[in-house]
Amino acid sequence: MAKLKTQLKRLHELLHPLLVEVEMAIDTETYPDWSVVKTNLLEALEIVRKLERDQLWRSFNK
Repeated sequence: MAKLKTQLKRLHELLHPLLVEVEMAIDTETYPDWSVVKTNLLEALEIVRKLERDQLWRSFNK
């Protein structure tokens, strides 16, 4: 369970700056810093894939 919590915390750490960047772009009517958005989004997707895989394997082991 500690590993899951760590991965979810990392996911939050990646998504929060991404959302802030997008919200700032909306507020200022400009484009976000796409490098921040892309990098964080790709890392977040990788974590989500791992979490999904782990959840699937846990369901098979029950």
